[in-house]
Amino acid sequence: MKKKFIFFSIILIIILYFIYFSFKKLFLYPSEEKAMKELSYAQQYLSQGEIDKALNKKNIKVNYLGFSGIASKYSFTKAGNISKFYAGICYYKLGDYKESIKMMESFSAKDEILSSIKYGIIGDAFIQIKNKKEALKNYVIAANVRKNEITTPLYYYKAALLNFYMKKYENSKFFFQKIEKKYPSFLYKKNVEKYIMFIENKL
Repeated sequence: MKKKFIFFSIILIIILYFIYFSFKKLFLYPSEEKAMKELSYAQQYLSQGEIDKALNKKNIKVNYLGFSGIASKYSFTKAGNISKFYAGICYYKLGDYKESIKMMESFSAKDEILSSIKYGIIGDAFIQIKNKKEALKNYVIAANVRKNEITTPLYYYKAALLNFYMKKYENSKFFFQKIEKKYPSFLYKKNVEKYIMFIENKL
């Protein structure tokens, strides 16, 4: 009985292995190629500042998908995945913040810097729809995805400013001081110093 079980388990693994690689060869690779071609069209429009055309959410032309169409039709491909990121940016620029959040949340970022930017944009979108709690949460995630000299102090700065305008001065000071101590070359260093001074005089 045990030998039969082992035998059928091996057969099942071989079958699944064959199905997986057949799927990649016959379906996934051609789809990836098509999606990449569509992506290059959308990127061209975006580089020209034509956000509506780059996104093409209304599917203006049947022979051109845009980031929205690529993300929907080829969501399982690499091009489809990065299109979700681009679409999230486009929706944000067009003022459709809820759709921007939806797209960004569906985007899978393996690169840590890109992941940081993803959460930062989600935070910005939540600010626009007056959800400060979610915005703050995403800024903190964005700052801590991968500690670096660019995105970490930037999103700590946004978290500090948000706390400041919410009159949570202790929390604001906490984030400003993180920047002051660990990121002395931050672009808005002088602003950080001014805010810390103001908070210390106020508390």
